[in-house]
Amino acid sequence: MDREKFIRPSITTRVYEKNLLTSENLKRLIDTDNLNEAISSLNDTKYGELLQKLDRYEDYEKALSQMLLNSYKDMIKISPDKNLVKYLEEKYNFHNLKVLLKELIQDEDYKSIYIDIGKIDLVKIKRNLKEDINQNDKYFSYAKKALDLYKENKDPQDIDLSLDKDFYEKLLEDSENLNYESLIKFTKERIDLTNLKTLLRIKGQDQSVDLLEKALIDGGNIEKNLFRDSLNAEKTSYSNLFFKEKIYPQVKNALEEDDLYKAMQKIEKIIDNHLMDFAKESKKVSYGPEVIMGYLISREMEIKNLRIILTAKLNSLSREFMEERLRDLYV
Repeated sequence: MDREKFIRPSITTRVYEKNLLTSENLKRLIDTDNLNEAISSLNDTKYGELLQKLDRYEDYEKALSQMLLNSYKDMIKISPDKNLVKYLEEKYNFHNLKVLLKELIQDEDYKSIYIDIGKIDLVKIKRNLKEDINQNDKYFSYAKKALDLYKENKDPQDIDLSLDKDFYEKLLEDSENLNYESLIKFTKERIDLTNLKTLLRIKGQDQSVDLLEKALIDGGNIEKNLFRDSLNAEKTSYSNLFFKEKIYPQVKNALEEDDLYKAMQKIEKIIDNHLMDFAKESKKVSYGPEVIMGYLISREMEIKNLRIILTAKLNSLSREFMEERLRDLYV
């Protein structure tokens, strides 16, 4: 990857970064008494103009979605390698495939939960799946494989398992095609953490080793067989799998949690904070692909934090509820 091509886009992105929320912004938001106050406290930020267009403040999700879409459009416009942004778009492509298959199976309309990021032809994929017409398209293949598994076993869980595996394997393939060493390393670490989360979920549900085998993802730093062989071991011993990894202390701390649900919640937070650690690497360079990725990851985490806080304000949930769920910030 030619870093020199990122000089001008990095300068532009640094300008966009100035509009990211700070920890102080979030603290003020948490201190508000209700949803109306929280929304008002965002008036002087980039979210203000989007929120003011809403008929009802309860519809804040529309403003958050629009901000995310705008941020992706800005970066795809300036990135010298569009595949860099597409790497981050993949999660939305696979989310939309899951929604599409849910519509087919349940014969319902879930258009409100599609995310308008990514460039796959969902209408064509859906039509061809319904009419059993083959299509020379990798996303069609992912969807068909998941649907065929569901038809065979009648287990909706198979759809998520199949698409999640394809998603992470696609991410690893994309990072290798970009020839971006830091991204390859990050993707492998993310696969390891996802396999740990899967192990905890299947242990908590008292499911079989066969299901675990189906769910585990290839390509991480830690052999997936080691996760499989750990199913019947004590939960606290799982941290030993990460002994050589940088995130070992955080994983160990999460797995010492007695409550399995809380342990899984902490692992989810580690996965998101691991993403933010990758984003923060962009602060150490003047220019490069890290700057564009860092901005988009930071915007996504910011929106996730806003969603947590605004949902808590809407439902009168406690400060503790918010603080234990908030992710690290870039700024």
